[in-house]
Amino acid sequence: MNNMEKSRGNLLLEFFSEEIPARMQLNSEIQLQNLFVKSLTQRDIAFESFKTFSGPRHLSIIIKSIELEQKDQEIEKRGPRFDANQKAIDGFLKSNQLKIDETIIKETNNGKFYFHSQMIKGQKTYEILPDIISEIVNSFVWPKSQRWANTDLKWARPLRNIVLLLNDDVVKGKVEIGKNVFLNFTNFTFSHRYSDKKIVINKIENYEQLLEENFVILDRNKRLDKIINDTSSLLDKGKLKLVNDKSLLEEVVGLVEYPNILIGSISKEFMKLPREVLSTAMRVHQKYFSITDKENNLESKFLFVANSIKEKDRDFRVIEGNERVLKARLSDASYFFENDIANTFENWNEKLKHVLFYESLGSLHDKIIRMANISKIFAKEFGVKSELAKQAAILSKADLVSEMVMEFPELQGIMGGHYAKIKNEHEEVTKAIFEHYKPKGVSDDLPETKLGSLLSMVDKIDTLVGFFSIDKKPTGSKDPFALRRNSFSIVQILINFKINLSLNELLEPSLKEYGCSSQSIKRNLIDFMIDKLKYVFSNKNNRMDVVNSVLNTKIVNDIPIKIISSRIDSISKFNKNNDFKIFLANYKRINNILKSEKFSNDAVLQVNTKVFDTIEEQNIYNLSNSFSKEIIKKGICEKSQDILINYLIKMNQPISLFFDNVIVNHNDYNIRVNRLNLLKNLHNTISKFSIFELIED
Repeated sequence: MNNMEKSRGNLLLEFFSEEIPARMQLNSEIQLQNLFVKSLTQRDIAFESFKTFSGPRHLSIIIKSIELEQKDQEIEKRGPRFDANQKAIDGFLKSNQLKIDETIIKETNNGKFYFHSQMIKGQKTYEILPDIISEIVNSFVWPKSQRWANTDLKWARPLRNIVLLLNDDVVKGKVEIGKNVFLNFTNFTFSHRYSDKKIVINKIENYEQLLEENFVILDRNKRLDKIINDTSSLLDKGKLKLVNDKSLLEEVVGLVEYPNILIGSISKEFMKLPREVLSTAMRVHQKYFSITDKENNLESKFLFVANSIKEKDRDFRVIEGNERVLKARLSDASYFFENDIANTFENWNEKLKHVLFYESLGSLHDKIIRMANISKIFAKEFGVKSELAKQAAILSKADLVSEMVMEFPELQGIMGGHYAKIKNEHEEVTKAIFEHYKPKGVSDDLPETKLGSLLSMVDKIDTLVGFFSIDKKPTGSKDPFALRRNSFSIVQILINFKINLSLNELLEPSLKEYGCSSQSIKRNLIDFMIDKLKYVFSNKNNRMDVVNSVLNTKIVNDIPIKIISSRIDSISKFNKNNDFKIFLANYKRINNILKSEKFSNDAVLQVNTKVFDTIEEQNIYNLSNSFSKEIIKKGICEKSQDILINYLIKMNQPISLFFDNVIVNHNDYNIRVNRLNLLKNLHNTISKFSIFELIED
């Protein structure tokens, strides 16, 4: 029996091309999977499982236990009503080439209708596959693609071959990639580029092993494991360690079909360069890994992953070639370094006057002046000296016009710190410059020093306020100036160092530096920062309703961030307390009464104590006034948030007695309004602490 006549089988599809960039490979794997599964599902062809592979030249998918034939489909067509005129009935019969006895009459919700059922025979899977593969090829989206030679097909790199096997048999068919240009489906692929041998695939189950025997490891995870294991084995012999570089490791996995780990030497003359220069020169241009000893001292060696089959003489030549290339790179870096050392911060800062920060936002020199002014304002809050804060800001961007950073932009700040140290700047200043670009992302470390954190925050605030002032705020998924990341970093620094600044205090100095008095811009900035605060606090295992209850208060702009943090922690802690739950119920009862009476005004309402005719009214009045004073006195103290919540809990009995003994909706209009005003003022006062109606039961 022919393989195609079984009910289920396995399928292999492989696209073989020139080298696909590493950054595109994983996404292409996911895309291939999604497109193929979607096509099969649409055609009602079932399967059990699939596995995808991607590498520099091979992109493939194996589908296990795929149905070899579509299921038969019954298609039911509805005709005219049973009591329709004969002309309508004849028209239905004629258009479908039917006789009246080939129809049935069925009852529906809308009456009786003529129906005709037709069984559509399912196609063989191998008959459908050519169309599916053509769809996949033409639906593929690459980050960058172009047409190659005489083809119309857009692919990341020239597509050379398509393997399509079903149950180990080649599927007959082809894909049109240009006018009268086709790629026929084959049962062969190609080995490692060193031999580029044609490999015939007789069995799908042997596909992965067959290629590995020919020095192509299809599975990217296997390539990763081989790199890690071979590296570990090689370095352990010399008691050495690889500098952790996850992103480079992931990139290298996509550059090689068969990893071969090799180690080269760095000329001693270059070891005087800062380790970041050595690491960056190796990493950025050459994709080399840095090596350290057990004490984390940089070794005069580098590790690289060659796309080759291990062979002693060839490996020796490859190492020599890479050492020569690295020597040239490091000679350039050494030249830049010596030139920079001979230069001065004054010269660099003068050059910054001619470097645009952004249109309408002045030069980079203007930026450092703004940063210096703001740094002096916030220095005390960070516990650093004003003059050191100013000096760090003035020197912070000088290295952007240094030769080293012009060549390696990744070293901005880092080189500034090194040059400041060489030129005998204060140690705190050099460290601050070194780390002021941190954090560069959500997972990056914060600056370690107070001055570094201040400089980082001020730099990011200046950028944030500047772009908002010229209406360049993020929209949707677009954030070309990384303002979301900047605001996230600002919030992290404020919380981590427990800085006693409110949003108003944080933004006002920078707004003044830009001469921006627009209240709408300030409001947009505050809303933007509040969104980031919500994100940060909710990711610290706080309930979102609790976070919102504090951050939605009317005076949140004036509450120091560290107090907001402490208040959220306190409410989260008390939220499980029974007495606090009673308070929440009382508060929500007050809120519901006011809502029913349409009391939406937040202004302090006039309460006439002479109208009181119960002790409970007087008690509520006293509570409201007392808590208002407590908020002013203790609300700005980080450690007093628990005390304020306990004060709220003490309101339980007076509020309960009020509702037990006082009729709010009194017949006398003046008494009723006075009691509502009394409740509204209590509600307003409590809501300065938290909008408790937002907390879910």
